[in-house]
Amino acid sequence: MNRLELTFELARREHGRGIETMRRLSAIDLTERLGGGHWSGFSRLQSIRERIDCADPGILRRMTLFVACEGTEPVGSVAVSTFPPGFWKRSYWQDPKAAALGVFNLVVLPSQQRRGIGSFLMAGVEELAMDRGFEFIRLDAYSHNPTSTAFYRAIRYEERRTIEVRTVGLVLFEKRIR
Repeated sequence: MNRLELTFELARREHGRGIETMRRLSAIDLTERLGGGHWSGFSRLQSIRERIDCADPGILRRMTLFVACEGTEPVGSVAVSTFPPGFWKRSYWQDPKAAALGVFNLVVLPSQQRRGIGSFLMAGVEELAMDRGFEFIRLDAYSHNPTSTAFYRAIRYEERRTIEVRTVGLVLFEKRIR
């Protein structure tokens, strides 16, 4: 494995095209490996840039994008928010009332996967969450994607349960960081 020289940064407008490319190539890769599914859709550049413009890195209430950059090029991205999706019922979690940061849309360029970029992004999220006083990080992963579920288990996220949302199976993961 090549030594990585990565930075964890708040996404800026100039990262939008790179994030869109990562998401598109990942959707194609997942569809080729797993068949068509919820992961097969593409993100629009305009939507990504709007999300970047509306970020609130101070309180993280709105979905806020971060990137892993190798040099100036984004090679991975992740979104975080303290506002959970409606299908994440409080009772699903170890300590339902604890302050938690949600993780969404973790993506790494398919050509750059298995180099530690996903782990680097999640370490950045964990540090961000610890700095902000959150007790847990929570996320979901497609139950039909064995690569992502194995990844979260490998970085010590605990599986809480599997749910179905509009025919899409999701595995809920959580990690105590405090």
